[in-house]
Amino acid sequence: AGAEDIEQNEEETVIHTKFTDFGMMVKFLEDKKIEAISAELHYLPTTTKELSEAEQDEVLTLIDALEDDDDVQNVYHNLA
Repeated sequence: AGAEDIEQNEEETVIHTKFTDFGMMVKFLEDKKIEAISAELHYLPTTTKELSEAEQDEVLTLIDALEDDDDVQNVYHNLA
């Protein structure tokens, strides 16, 4: 049904799929009467960036500030 990766543990199963297959995956689970706790889109980087410790601290401070802003819904980055 379009699953690219499945992670399973005692508490949950996480299914990763392409953006273009997301709707098909949701419908597949509904048709199988499998209740999803959540169905969300997340952006995953195709390349990551290595930074020095000082640069990481600076970027993480910015990310924390953005996440604390009520007007910001999501923050995505490609830090390794």
